Amino acid sequence: MELPADLAKMYGFIKDVAPWPDDDEDTRMRSGRAWVDLGVELRKGAGRIEPAVQRVWSANRGADVAAFKKMWDDEDGPKQHLAAGSDAALLTGAGTMAVVVLRVAWKAVVLFMLATLVVSAIAALVSGPVGYFMWASRLVGIRKALQSMLTQVRHHVLDVVKGTLRRAMATLSLLRIAAPVAFVGLPASGYWRHYGLAASDEEARRKTEEVLSETPAGREALAWVRDHGITVLFQGGDLNDSPDLVGLGDFQDNLDVLRIGVSGRSPEELAETFIHEVNHARNQGGPDPILMGREAFIDASIDEEVEGEVKASEMREQLAAARGQQVIETDYRWAYNDAVRQENDARTQAHQRPLTAEEQHSLGDRAGRAAVRENIIDADYRRTYGEHWDKRWPTAVRNLLTPP
Repeated sequence: MELPADLAKMYGFIKDVAPWPDDDEDTRMRSGRAWVDLGVELRKGAGRIEPAVQRVWSANRGADVAAFKKMWDDEDGPKQHLAAGSDAALLTGAGTMAVVVLRVAWKAVVLFMLATLVVSAIAALVSGPVGYFMWASRLVGIRKALQSMLTQVRHHVLDVVKGTLRRAMATLSLLRIAAPVAFVGLPASGYWRHYGLAASDEEARRKTEEVLSETPAGREALAWVRDHGITVLFQGGDLNDSPDLVGLGDFQDNLDVLRIGVSGRSPEELAETFIHEVNHARNQGGPDPILMGREAFIDASIDEEVEGEVKASEMREQLAAARGQQVIETDYRWAYNDAVRQENDARTQAHQRPLTAEEQHSLGDRAGRAAVRENIIDADYRRTYGEHWDKRWPTAVRNLLTPP
């Protein structure tokens, strides 16, 4: 994030109390994502290897097998190395990304203060000497606020980095390597708890990907996720337990992290959630509560939810067809078929031609989406997205500047 040229002159009044970090957030975020992806891949690999390794000593006997088992389970063995390496990579990635988020938040605060000064300066020009006095007073107040906030932020950074270094060194010590920790970043304990990056259910992932691979929509979604570098986490528990989430999955735009709550659900159900959340990922960056009015943001967000449900419904139908099973009608498909049936019945009674295939799809799709939208509104999504808009970025900035 660069400092707008139009605000550069005004920035001179607060530069000494509001440092502007280098404009390298994109590079740092990519670096953090790479570390997270490495950690996830290590955990996935460990999940695939463990069953095969266990079959070795369950199906064989002898001194060599016993020695292999001892070596595998040893605290300095491959199993512990994979786990510790995964945790270390995830910790580093989470910390790096948290630094980026915090830096962007700080820059947003500085921009807000600069915009306030600009507006005050314009008002001062109109008001004359009294207005200039008011502007100067506001400048003093803003400088004090920024100075206090910067001191607080630095204090929080120091506290978190100390804790992160201890955790990172403890994790790296399991690897039996002597490597200095040059940069760990700022993570990560609060971020780590929220995203539970170390706890992805790889068995659930494997089964879900098998289901997705049975359908054209599933294969395309898997390929899209891989091509766009989206990190997918299958996590135990129901994500509804989180106060910040709605539904059984979520996608974080700023981190490119897609989570699916396992919560005892079948691979088929997880596959539907995957398709739904990938739709959110495709629409990354919007709807934006900062750039949109309240009602427009709520409506656009619900439209995106509807689109995700429709795509999940289509995937379910493809899966039933691939397996030769009877299709279980979703709310979308039931409303679709009912609208088409009623219209064709009315046309028959009026001695009119039946709907064409194109007309059937247009009418049915509108009815199906309306039914899904009604269900979503009944599920209190309108209130949820309204609260999201009400809080917007000032709350996010305040939360980011509070230590975990």
